[in-house]
Amino acid sequence: MKKTLLLLILISSVHLASSQNAQTGIIYYDHIDNHYDESYNAYLVFEPTTAHFVTAKDSLGLSDGSKVQNQNAGAELIIEAVNFSDVQKTRKQGLQVYMNKRTDSMYSSNAFSLTAGLLYTKESLPKLQWQLSNDTKQIGKFQCLKATTTFRGRTYTCWYTTQIPLPYGPWKLQGLPGMILEASSNDRFVQFIFKGIEFPVQHVQVPSTHKILLTKEQDFISFTQYKKLQKEDIQAYDNAMKVQGKKFGITVHPFSERDNYLEVFGDQ
Repeated sequence: MKKTLLLLILISSVHLASSQNAQTGIIYYDHIDNHYDESYNAYLVFEPTTAHFVTAKDSLGLSDGSKVQNQNAGAELIIEAVNFSDVQKTRKQGLQVYMNKRTDSMYSSNAFSLTAGLLYTKESLPKLQWQLSNDTKQIGKFQCLKATTTFRGRTYTCWYTTQIPLPYGPWKLQGLPGMILEASSNDRFVQFIFKGIEFPVQHVQVPSTHKILLTKEQDFISFTQYKKLQKEDIQAYDNAMKVQGKKFGITVHPFSERDNYLEVFGDQ
């Protein structure tokens, strides 16, 4: 009886692993950041219950095919640049988003500017309100459908395929009845363009834990804290601009959240 039970457990485990492998894949994107006028190589690796998005990472390089040489390997990006073009556009760890459907959680790393340190944030998976359309588009070998949503101050148009019936996509865009292959904000602040896919695959795996995002001596903050820090960052820039305006006798406009941050919270 024990041998039979052990055999059944083993068969069940093998079947589960095989089923997950059949739905494991990696999508490659061109991440176009029009705020910094730059394009990054990015990818999303996924399986049924988790997904991991990575962009702006040194080892991935820029999407024009160049690789960024990090002169301070192992250190956080802190730069004083004479010209904006001198600022390094990628980081050793990149910017990441880790989604876990089982725990209804999302973990992300982000920075308010190219020269700012990373912040690590934990929140529940956002419940995006999607408007589904019958419009279709062929992307690679996949037939895609159009969907739109307004998320944190911007409206996004996405193209998803039910041929991969998993609810993930680039960055924090998720919750559709199929994989998002392309997405862009309607103001073109950010775009994610499909470059290629490997699906299904067995040679890649989603990291087993969200802690993959963290560097040493770092921890996650709440999303409420993150929004508070962004508001303080905006105020600091605004104050600095006013000081410079007064010093040189010029009128300065308020520092714009919409023009400088991907997520727009306003007075939230």
